[in-house]
Amino acid sequence: MPDRQRKWTRRGLLVSVKAGQGWWASHAQSPTVLALSRRLWRIYFAGRSSGNRSSILAVDVDPEDGMRVLDEHLDPLLEWGPPGSFDCTGLGPSCALMIGGRVHLYYSGIYPRLDVRSQTAIGLAVSDDGLSFERAFAGPIRSISPADPYFVSTPFVSAVEGGYRMWYTSGVGWTETKGMLEPDYVLRTCFSPDGMLWETGSSVVLCDDLDDGISQTRPWITHEADGMRLWYSRRGRDFRASGKEAYRLFSRGMDARNGTVGGAEPVIFSNPPAAGEFDSSMQAYCCIMQRPSGDVMFYNGDRFGEAGIGWATRDLT
Repeated sequence: MPDRQRKWTRRGLLVSVKAGQGWWASHAQSPTVLALSRRLWRIYFAGRSSGNRSSILAVDVDPEDGMRVLDEHLDPLLEWGPPGSFDCTGLGPSCALMIGGRVHLYYSGIYPRLDVRSQTAIGLAVSDDGLSFERAFAGPIRSISPADPYFVSTPFVSAVEGGYRMWYTSGVGWTETKGMLEPDYVLRTCFSPDGMLWETGSSVVLCDDLDDGISQTRPWITHEADGMRLWYSRRGRDFRASGKEAYRLFSRGMDARNGTVGGAEPVIFSNPPAAGEFDSSMQAYCCIMQRPSGDVMFYNGDRFGEAGIGWATRDLT
């Protein structure tokens, strides 16, 4: 059985919302892990206030000791932007990596609109210690453009030959579903020589492959024995009904030129969630970390991570 088809084992909730923790009222969304050492992984995530505004928090865990929590950083690591800016009403982490000895945190910035719920653009914050962040620029590093007419979000950035490549979510419109306007989106990719300034053009990585309203988001790339692999969340337009169109996790192989190959392969759990569990109707926004003993997945469950961050493992030995 190829490694990618080995089943995952759900381990439960790792990070739960702490009642009474200051402004943090709900959610631990979009887990984003930075491996600082063999025994220290920092998990960035978005927590929401009672006013539904998100900020970036973090917890440190020991991956060699059952993901034991070592420390919590539950005050916002980056302030909201000023009025009128691209991230004035919310922040959500999506990718963290070391460039030139500094932590580069790529995130989704949220700002309000009158016609739809909100709009997002991609920002970059930098830090010397991975906890005290400052914006690299006052504005986003990627926003709406001819290639991305509605919004962009959830970037994944990786070093490649000659620079850096970003895979990200690109909005292609809003569609009314059961009386609500819901976004449609695809995955695109672009290049940067330094990880900060990006080419204006981009190309499609993954679009609506069934022509029935399927959307994909939160890309994550791993390098495996059989090549690159794209992990992502996929859902249909009626995703709030918690049926067959709800958010689920998938992966696909990728060729050397960053194009996808083969069909969508669903993430399969050896112990699938039962009714009433935190992830019974939704699994989304995965982050995959690789280690010699096997892979670790961090992900969100129902209602976009309302209960917190779940985790799962698969043994490849």
